[in-house]
Amino acid sequence: MGSPVAARAENAWLRSYPFWDAYFAVVLITTVIAMVADGGPPIAVGLVLLLALSYVLVGRKAVRADAIPVRESWWYAASMLVLVTGAGLLESASAIALSALVPMAFMSLRVAYAVVLTAAFFAAPVLNGLTAVGEDPLLILLALAVGLPASALLGTFISRLYQQNRERAELIEELDRTREELAEVSREAGVLAERERLAGDIHDTLAQGFTSIIMLLQAAEAGQGAERHVALAVQTAKENLAETRALIAALAPPALDGTSLGQALRRLGEGFEVPVEVTVRGEPVALPATAEAVLVRVAQEGLANVRKHARARSARLTLDYRGAAERLSVSDDGVAAVRPSVSDDGDRAVRLWVSDDGDGFEPSTTCDGYGLRTMRVRVARLGGTVTVAASPGTGTTVTVELPCSPC
Repeated sequence: MGSPVAARAENAWLRSYPFWDAYFAVVLITTVIAMVADGGPPIAVGLVLLLALSYVLVGRKAVRADAIPVRESWWYAASMLVLVTGAGLLESASAIALSALVPMAFMSLRVAYAVVLTAAFFAAPVLNGLTAVGEDPLLILLALAVGLPASALLGTFISRLYQQNRERAELIEELDRTREELAEVSREAGVLAERERLAGDIHDTLAQGFTSIIMLLQAAEAGQGAERHVALAVQTAKENLAETRALIAALAPPALDGTSLGQALRRLGEGFEVPVEVTVRGEPVALPATAEAVLVRVAQEGLANVRKHARARSARLTLDYRGAAERLSVSDDGVAAVRPSVSDDGDRAVRLWVSDDGDGFEPSTTCDGYGLRTMRVRVARLGGTVTVAASPGTGTTVTVELPCSPC
């Protein structure tokens, strides 16, 4: 079933109600014709016709009730029993009506009550047969022994079908409610994810830019290369303005505007406080815009951490398109070294390293800051990984690997 709406549209039981009305009418007309043809008394015919009135007044509501039995079920059961018994005592042909009344009994009552009512329905035909001249009582009892269980089985089947349909309808309603709840949860999750994304963007761009401006202006106040620091502060302020406009317009980072990923990384390195060596390995390929944007943000965050924490003399950005990774290992004497390795699964991957020669730290005793947590979230959304390798006095290397296929 494609959806709850489609399932509801296929509710065969609900669609069968008009057919039950038609079936009841056909059986009633057939019964009346048979009674008239057999010369039955008019009062017996009138009792059978009253079954139609009883069905219209209370029977239809009893049969269509969501939960059985209802008050109308008992009224309908009583009227059926009285009318069909009276008609059966006067004219044996009225028993034809039982082919419609027995299913109605199981549709409006629980199985146990319906079985009892069905047995009561057979009382008049049996009594007629026993009193009729020339009828063999053994054959009548045999017919009763076969007819009553058969009617009960048919009625039980109808009741089970009805119950199964009701359970199915309740399940559809529950699925509807669950779908609405999931839609609301999904909407709230989307809002939270968007807030987190915006917080990360603001932290990666505006907050870092303002921090840089403050540090540059403080250095200028101290008389340490005032003109150069003021110029860098002005350049950073312009970049911050561009980032603000980009955030508002929901565009890609300005560093990528009209440039390749490698050029964007070089532009980041040009305005940094310490020398930054930018290296691009392998033949550049066009990556998805989301992957390039994440790599630029990672580079921004990595350089921001170098500025704030590392006290480094130089930094390095390495972008690798070759699908071969270089991972940082630390020897027994505490010296960090970079060794090449190849992706185990052979899939195309792009890797970025942000490294410095600063103070370093002990990863096992240091918790991730907000910037690094944001970096991990950004990369994880694209199925990538972030690895931080560091040791005291030997600098830090952040390795990002994205399993990005070329555009």
